Amino acid sequence: MLKNYFTIARRHLFRHKLFSLINIFCIAIGITFSMIIGVYILRQEGVNGEIRDLSNQYIVKSNWKVKEMGLDITTLGPLPKTMKDEYPALVANYYRFNPVATVVSVGVNRFKENIAICDTTLVSMYGFPVLFGDKQKAFTNINSAVITESVAEQLFGLKNAVGKSFDMLTTSNGVSQSYQISAVLKDIPQNSVTGLMDTMFNVFVPTIGNNYYGGGDPSQGWTSIFEAGRIELMPGVTPQQMVQPFRQTLAKYTKKVFRDNLEVQLTPVKDYYLKKNDGAVQKMIVALSFIAAFILLMAIINFVNINIATSSYRLKEIGLRKVFGSLKTQLIIQFITEALVLALIAASFSVVFYELLRNLFAGVLGTELVSVAQFGLVKILLLFILVLLIGLISGIYPAFVLSSLNTTHAVRGKIDSSKGGSALRKTLLVVQFSLAIVVFVSAIVVSRQMAYIFTKDLGYNKEQLLIVDALPKRWDAIGIQRMKNVKAQLMRMPEVRSASLSFEIPTRKPVGQVAVFPPGNANGSPVVLATFSADQDYGSTFGLQLVAGTFFNQSGSFIPNQIVLNESSVRALGFESPAAAIGRQLRQPPNLTPGPNGQVIQPSLTVAGVIRDYNYSNLQERIEPIVIAQTEDLVAYRYMNLRLSTRDFPNAVENIKKKWKELLPEAPFEYAFMDDNFQALYRSETQLRKATNIATVLNLIVVFMGIFGVVAFTLTKRSKEIAMRKVLGADVKSILSLFVKEYLWLIVIASAIAWPLAYMISNKWLENYAYKIDQTVWPYLAVFAFILATTVVLISAQCIKAAVVSPVKSLRAE
Repeated sequence: MLKNYFTIARRHLFRHKLFSLINIFCIAIGITFSMIIGVYILRQEGVNGEIRDLSNQYIVKSNWKVKEMGLDITTLGPLPKTMKDEYPALVANYYRFNPVATVVSVGVNRFKENIAICDTTLVSMYGFPVLFGDKQKAFTNINSAVITESVAEQLFGLKNAVGKSFDMLTTSNGVSQSYQISAVLKDIPQNSVTGLMDTMFNVFVPTIGNNYYGGGDPSQGWTSIFEAGRIELMPGVTPQQMVQPFRQTLAKYTKKVFRDNLEVQLTPVKDYYLKKNDGAVQKMIVALSFIAAFILLMAIINFVNINIATSSYRLKEIGLRKVFGSLKTQLIIQFITEALVLALIAASFSVVFYELLRNLFAGVLGTELVSVAQFGLVKILLLFILVLLIGLISGIYPAFVLSSLNTTHAVRGKIDSSKGGSALRKTLLVVQFSLAIVVFVSAIVVSRQMAYIFTKDLGYNKEQLLIVDALPKRWDAIGIQRMKNVKAQLMRMPEVRSASLSFEIPTRKPVGQVAVFPPGNANGSPVVLATFSADQDYGSTFGLQLVAGTFFNQSGSFIPNQIVLNESSVRALGFESPAAAIGRQLRQPPNLTPGPNGQVIQPSLTVAGVIRDYNYSNLQERIEPIVIAQTEDLVAYRYMNLRLSTRDFPNAVENIKKKWKELLPEAPFEYAFMDDNFQALYRSETQLRKATNIATVLNLIVVFMGIFGVVAFTLTKRSKEIAMRKVLGADVKSILSLFVKEYLWLIVIASAIAWPLAYMISNKWLENYAYKIDQTVWPYLAVFAFILATTVVLISAQCIKAAVVSPVKSLRAE
């Protein structure tokens, strides 16, 4: 019996090749896109999945009442260890690290490496696989280091680097610190433990005894707020149980300013990657999942529509089978079998399409998409279930409709009007048009917002800006003076128009802070403002607009304790105008939080200038008050910013690199262009834009192919009607109008349904941005016009062919 089902299914598919090809191709598109999105989702969901005891691992985050006081992703240096020491029944383990990027030397070779100055609990707490060395004691002493296999090959040319040594350059007096490799880890996949702010760290050195910072070990001081902290809770312990212990610890060890403004929170490591950056990855997953579901749904609707529309071909077959004793159940199984066969054929094409498109979508989504040959049991099982569901869902409605036909009507070739009439087909087409319009409009809104982002006046000029990592980082007066000399030499090059030394660039909010009393309110509460250090050429190099005063002292001599405010700072401090702030003295309260190198800005600060507000982060955040201090005051820097005077970038970079090597032979030349850094801020939005554009095309292909199939069948069935109309005097134009009107109303109804949905979806997405486009009616009208015009062309192409056929031939045809 089963063999007979498959035989009949095969015959039916081959007898109606056009409709079978439409169904197979549309379902293949849906399965292919679903495979791509499914593999992407599994990969994103799998981040952090290889960490030991994942359900008990937590990130220690800081919720500051005054958010300028610190970062949310870091914590007080001693806090994680103290919690383990004082609450051993609650906390099983702890891990802290301070992320740095510095020069690592092996002989005469020098490399820039991302280094985690960390606790030696790294391997035991997270279970990262050890390839070489003792996994029970990965760190043998405070002068040992653990690295990954890729770093081992980079530094030493072999994976087993145990016993080898390297020197790490510190920020103090140009001194290096030596470490010996005690263990080599297998390369660590992307995770939220060894990664911070999209940077992965692959070199690990003990925080105890580390001399990178001149101010001492940052994990020891209760005023050190930039330590990344993780803890492992005991089995069964929940974050809610840790609320009171954290409060007690802060009350016991910290100053009042921390007790009053800091709330410690625990975030699970298992889903932190998905939820960070306001859930950017999670939102991407949800959006792509809905799009994939829409494409599949439209492919299934095509199958149902075409099967119901073409059911008249099989009415006599159904009637005769019923006459000869076939049960309704057997007919249902027959039609579902045909749908399953078609889904399996489509799935086989999908595998080929997936392999052909895998690399393209990997670039669009910014992740690796494994080959089908590398699918594990889980992926294969999920794919099989997907194909099975598509077959069942596609076939179940036609199966029940056709198997329920009245036997007498079926034998005579009549279909019950209540079970497969045009109303159902039109309803399904409205659903298809509605989904296509929603995706299409949403794609246009995303593209418009991205265009707005990349063309908006940000308040600075990001073009032709070369950002060089200012290595070596020697954070003292000698190091500052050396970098100033390097800057002076670079500015003599014809390729360099201007240059500046700074601690931050406009791609993220500064992590430093300064507290000052507003003028005339020295006895009140200080205002906490974000701050970073830069030199007097920062404004001109980045094209910042000066509103009042000067960008520090422009005569070339250094005047201590000067600052530059933005317009938001002027308002936050209560000045009547930018000009009123120039020359004013701002007092600071005692017991200040130290800067990035342990220094404290002097108690009295002088406002030298005010700049126009500029976007120093992404457009999802509003511009907030910011203070720019002098590099010499904070004694810290990270970037050498060069504005190029030429667009011959390859030659300019090569010449600057040669000069850099000449001036700083011990430092590698690491650089990026500012516009590339800016685009990286919107990686997820760019991926979403590309994905929605592709999905829109696929949606429209499925919809229009479905229309083509239904119209082709309708014209075949109504050929005699068309012929009679021509005999009675109808011309081609009136015949075209007859069919176009029918679909015009469907598109109008679909637009009425889709427009509110598209507006709500796109408006909800735009709410993530502080600076965004205004929604207008033009994208909606453009989508309506495009779909209408394409549908008219598609219908007309078929109708004209039918309308020009001789009516005699149509009337004589059976």
